[in-house]
Amino acid sequence: MTPPQTSPKLGPKLGSDSEALLEAHWGRFVAWCEAAGHASLPATAATIEQFLTLFPGSTSTERLRRRAIRAHHLAAGLLDPLPTVEARVWPRSEASDQSAVGEVLAAIPKYRYPIGLRGRRDAFLIVLLGVLHLTREQARAITPDDVAVTSIIRIRGHVVPSSDDPVSCAACAVIRWLRIVGPVWTGFRGDVIRLLDPTKGDVDRHDCEQPVPGEWRRAEQLLLPLDIHGWSRTGVSLSGRSMTSITTSRRAAEANGPTPQEVLGAVGRQPSRFDALLLHETHAELGATYAAIDAALVRLAAVCGDARALGTDLEHAASASK
Repeated sequence: MTPPQTSPKLGPKLGSDSEALLEAHWGRFVAWCEAAGHASLPATAATIEQFLTLFPGSTSTERLRRRAIRAHHLAAGLLDPLPTVEARVWPRSEASDQSAVGEVLAAIPKYRYPIGLRGRRDAFLIVLLGVLHLTREQARAITPDDVAVTSIIRIRGHVVPSSDDPVSCAACAVIRWLRIVGPVWTGFRGDVIRLLDPTKGDVDRHDCEQPVPGEWRRAEQLLLPLDIHGWSRTGVSLSGRSMTSITTSRRAAEANGPTPQEVLGAVGRQPSRFDALLLHETHAELGATYAAIDAALVRLAAVCGDARALGTDLEHAASASK
């Protein structure tokens, strides 16, 4: 849908440069909606969130984009597509809420790249929001200086509790993220993949009781936005709406039923008929394999020859019909 020809009121006492900037943000949103097959006016909150995720920017840039989208909707007499949400994604409630947090943590993958990477980041976020009950703004601002790792883990002075089961332990969730956030921040993907190797994973012991190297202190921010390939977008804050979306989707996944348990540990290879071969038997098998390959190449050459001959006949037939 094309944008309105006249610019709506985008705010009080805005100069022409500011209005032009907001109109540029609106134009980009409209262009993306047309390309993606979404309605730009009115737009759904899900469409706007998808746009902001695909085209990340600084906090001020995202604020301007939302402002431009909201202004055009209000100027057209439509409802605000970006309603205000509660500051706390996981509000404080009764003590039983902590068991609900543990169930969500238990269902989140902890190994394999990139699902284990995203899972560990999401679990860290859920600890901040669901266990420590931080607001999204407070969670976004967490840095290594706010975390103290001793026999007890503290974040901004708040003790992160542990539980009997390592997969649902909030303290373990924090340590699992701290183990990989350093190389994630610096872009050492090979190190991240190695640390998430499921063949070396172990969720039967408490991660919070194991020493953690200090590489995590290299990261200037701990709550990192991640793209679909597992790369972190450093210098860009995880948006409040992304935090809400992540938390909601993780809670919904847990509520939909038990998730399959992660398969960890050394991979056992199925026995084959080649395991007990003697040396001369191995040479015989290799000879048979080479012979089969040679025969396949001969057949392939014959097929290619037939295809070329057919192409030549078609060309001749086409020339004769002219």
